[in-house]
Amino acid sequence: MSKKELEIARKIHLQNGIGLPINLLELGRPKISTVDMGAGIRYPYTPFLLLAERSSGFYTTLPSAAIPFCFQLTSLHSTAYLSSFGFFGPHKMRSMVSSTSAKGIAAIVGVGPKLGRSIARKFAHEGYTVAILARDLERLSRFADEIAREEKAQVFAIRIDCSDPRSVREAFEGVLSLGFVEVLVYNAYQSVSWHPTNFTDIKIDSFEKSLAVSSIGAFLCVQKVLPGMVERGKGTILFTGCSASLNGIAGFSELCCGKFALRALSQCLAREFQPLGVHVAHVIIDGVIGSPRGASASQRGLVGELQQSGGVGGEVGAVMMMDPDALAQTYWHLHVQDRTAWTQEIDLRPSITTFY
Repeated sequence: MSKKELEIARKIHLQNGIGLPINLLELGRPKISTVDMGAGIRYPYTPFLLLAERSSGFYTTLPSAAIPFCFQLTSLHSTAYLSSFGFFGPHKMRSMVSSTSAKGIAAIVGVGPKLGRSIARKFAHEGYTVAILARDLERLSRFADEIAREEKAQVFAIRIDCSDPRSVREAFEGVLSLGFVEVLVYNAYQSVSWHPTNFTDIKIDSFEKSLAVSSIGAFLCVQKVLPGMVERGKGTILFTGCSASLNGIAGFSELCCGKFALRALSQCLAREFQPLGVHVAHVIIDGVIGSPRGASASQRGLVGELQQSGGVGGEVGAVMMMDPDALAQTYWHLHVQDRTAWTQEIDLRPSITTFY
């Protein structure tokens, strides 16, 4: 940020009684204030400069009750944006947290522009307070604002790196401060090339990263929310799998091993905790996910129509793209199933597909 922009920001802050901005590039870690979130819990946070670029490195201390709608909930490692409008003081934040829906919190881990966003929107539409988590906080905050406005819901965006236990711990400290997590959807994945990789060419770091994101991250997230579900005798945990969850595929050892482990985790949890009231299900997405039907005109034709696409192993053929909003309906259906007829695993694919 230039000196001129800094001076403008300084005037804005003084006019609003917020204090002076701190340049992280010059001062390093900012001074961390704390906010009482209720129940005797206080969290360190540093609000962002409202009119500055979120990635500019500018933070501000908080000598007054006015804070921007963006705030840091736990630490510099897991930042949360509160999707609301205007300025809110700590007392307002506490009231918003305490007044979240009686339905509990729906935490969606691994929210991108397709399936994760659609699942979050669906649960927000059904009246849930939603926490969306992913690595790209800037993009995540846009999704949170979009869903909050469209669904008139409370949506919180929290950064998480599912391969890092510390990041998971800090992220879920923020999630749990919002209330009881009734729904956990684990949709995180490690991007892989659709072209096969010779087994001897796979680097151990890459293999471990895939395992960490696909299965260890799920293990860590579940451990954070499961005690509350068991205590209340209710809750839903949904895992997103894929074709590689069922079949070993030549050249895709990283993907398959992680997804196999995730499926095993789902089955173990279902057998241990469903008798205690926690519904656990594994959702196999056997297809290519397109953009939602409500997307822009340039993208709308992708869903429900045949497209020429490269598949696993580099095969090229006609593929019917799957609508993420339609997939999200299935996740919702799993959550509201009667406990006398719970699904433990379901596979979803378009009507025109290649069965493996």
